[in-house]
Amino acid sequence: MNNDINNGDSPKDVQKMQDIGKKYAERLNRWINIRGTGRLRSNLGLFAVSLAISLMLWAFVAWDGNSDGTRSMSASIEYLNLQRGYSMYDNTRKVEIRLAGRLNALSRVEQADITARVDLQGLQPGKYSLPINISTPPFVRLRSWQPSTADVEIYRHIERTVAISYRVEGNLPDGMVISSLNILPKEAVISGPENDVLAVQAIEVVIPGPKVRDGESVMLPVTVANTSGSADRITITPKQVGVTVNLENEILRESIPVEVSVVGTPAEGYELDSVRVIPESVAIKGKSTTVKKMTSLVLPPVDISGLDQNLNLMLPLQPVEMTPEVEISGPDRARVEIYIRKKIAEKTYNNVGVMTEGAAQGKEWKISPQSVKLTIQGTKADIDALHSGSAPCDLYVDVSNIVSKQLNLPVLVKNLGSNFKVLRIEPEQVTVTVVD
Repeated sequence: MNNDINNGDSPKDVQKMQDIGKKYAERLNRWINIRGTGRLRSNLGLFAVSLAISLMLWAFVAWDGNSDGTRSMSASIEYLNLQRGYSMYDNTRKVEIRLAGRLNALSRVEQADITARVDLQGLQPGKYSLPINISTPPFVRLRSWQPSTADVEIYRHIERTVAISYRVEGNLPDGMVISSLNILPKEAVISGPENDVLAVQAIEVVIPGPKVRDGESVMLPVTVANTSGSADRITITPKQVGVTVNLENEILRESIPVEVSVVGTPAEGYELDSVRVIPESVAIKGKSTTVKKMTSLVLPPVDISGLDQNLNLMLPLQPVEMTPEVEISGPDRARVEIYIRKKIAEKTYNNVGVMTEGAAQGKEWKISPQSVKLTIQGTKADIDALHSGSAPCDLYVDVSNIVSKQLNLPVLVKNLGSNFKVLRIEPEQVTVTVVD
């Protein structure tokens, strides 16, 4: 806070100082004429001290606090009446104020006596330059304040919970790999402006590879890893998480997936859905160079010709090709589950109209674009039974509780049969605008 107080001498005060100076000059001349030069030299120092004390006493008496002056102060700006559900960026946080008045009155002004307020009543999301209202005590005058307006940005404040990923920066200790990694908590809440929060693709912790110690827990900051918005406007809670890294020797042991292929074609109207192997992976050990070359353990293929139902069978856990330098640890047999399903088909509808739901009474919305492209999926028999004209569902956007005049909203689906599912809606979002 700047508390400089400036005082200006009045014409009467200047005249007094001139009269006193003249008076002491006459006394000095008289003293020289009467006493002579010798005595003057011996008493000149005492005379000078007396003159200085007299001047100081006069200045003390003359300054009675009733002279006019100015004082500079700074005050923090208060932002009032922000609507619920909104937040703001206050680019202007302080204002410099200049007060005028009597010096004794200016000296009594405290920081708490000055208020600087900006009213946000009824403002919607956007950028504004708003007047700053200054309040001062009645016994002083407000001369000026800078700046006179405050720049603010109002936005819809939302939150999302996002899983925390990790990235290793630099090399791990020689010959070691990460066997497991634990992040606590595993998720974080990101908050801020709606557009920036929705633009975040991932958040992460960066693990310094050379500093990793097996089993040691460290606190690491969480940062935005991928976003098309502004990461600086995003708040992450918590800001730090505990990370525990467990290392193992990459030469001795490694886990690889178990795979099995199929040959042949299922019965008419059916297709292969999925193949599952239990266990999904096995541990192998051996020489480092050999182990690193084995990306999976492949079992002999299974023939599914003419199959029209699911199939379960047990196979020896012996790969098609096996290197002598590698040893398999674990069970000696694998369970193979083969799942068959009816053939799946897709159907695309162009120019499917989008309607609004949840609009307040008397409020109309314009949608752009008014129609989208819809692709659904189902069994081939169900898809073939559909009419080629209209889509078997309704598309809409929910405009309930929307306060913005324009917003991008996702296209939603209703009244779609349970035997179908939506694959794609193009575009996924449309722009809704209030019709004035």
